[in-house]
Parts: sequence; C-alpha cells; structure tokens
Amino acid sequence: MAVFDMERVTSLIAAAAQAQVDELELSEAGLDVRIVRRVDGSAAPAAPAAPVPEPVAAVSPAAPAQPGAVAAPAGAPVRTLKAAMAGNFYRAPTPDGAPLVEEGASVEPGTVLGILESMKIMNEIESECRARILRVLCGNGELVAAGQPLFELQEC
Repeated sequence: MAVFDMERVTSLIAAAAQAQVDELELSEAGLDVRIVRRVDGSAAPAAPAAPVPEPVAAVSPAAPAQPGAVAAPAGAPVRTLKAAMAGNFYRAPTPDGAPLVEEGASVEPGTVLGILESMKIMNEIESECRARILRVLCGNGELVAAGQPLFELQEC
C-alpha cells in the first residue's frame, strides 16, 4: 500500500496557490491527490481523488444586503445562488436574446435563471425554490469562479 508524502503534498499546495491554480489533480504510483483552491484563495485540505458528481449550482445563506439591493421583507429568507464550477455566465440563451430573469421577478422551482458554460457544455442554472430575484450579481458573458455568487434570492 502506497503512503502519502505529506511534505510533497504540502509543497504541491504551496505551488498551486502561488500559481493561482484553482484545481490540481495528480496520480502517481497508485496514489491520487486532488488539490482545490477555495474561492477565498486558501487551499482546501488534500484528499484522495474520487469521482464526485458536480451540481449545476449550490445555494447557501446570503450575506447581509448591500446598499442599492431590492429590500427584502423582514423574516423572509434571503439566499445566494453560487456557481458550482468555473465558467462563462450568460443571462440570456442567445447573444442578442433577452435576459432569462430580471431583478424583482418571481420564479418557481426549476425556472432557468442563467446559463453557465464550462468546457463547451451549457449548464442551466435553475431556481431550487419559489423565490423573488433581489439582485443579479454577474454580467452577461462574465467569467466566474466556482463558488462565486450569481444571484441573490428571497424565498417566498
């Protein structure tokens, strides 16, 4: 059974961070190492690589609203919809098309809010709940990082 050389893994993490690599995966002598840099720039702990299905988007509690945001009624949960992977974010299905959703729009579960292109694959970003769009946080065609906030939603 092969054993991890933690000194080597630590140096790989440092090299990946210095080169600003978001993800690094290596296989050698039966050992698999996957290093993923978090959105805040810190390195995630190294772990054996394993196939993990990637969702199109993840939802997490939102940070406090910033000035200029649509006001949310007290008690209504506000959430931030984040990119599950790096790619190009599109608000419309075609370059000259109208945006799929606008700020203030009400959406149902399954409503397509945007499109995230990653590795030439178009991934639809869908609402997971009944909500109102408080803010669209990215512009059309903008390159986004994994974990970057895309929408601020108020659950209904």
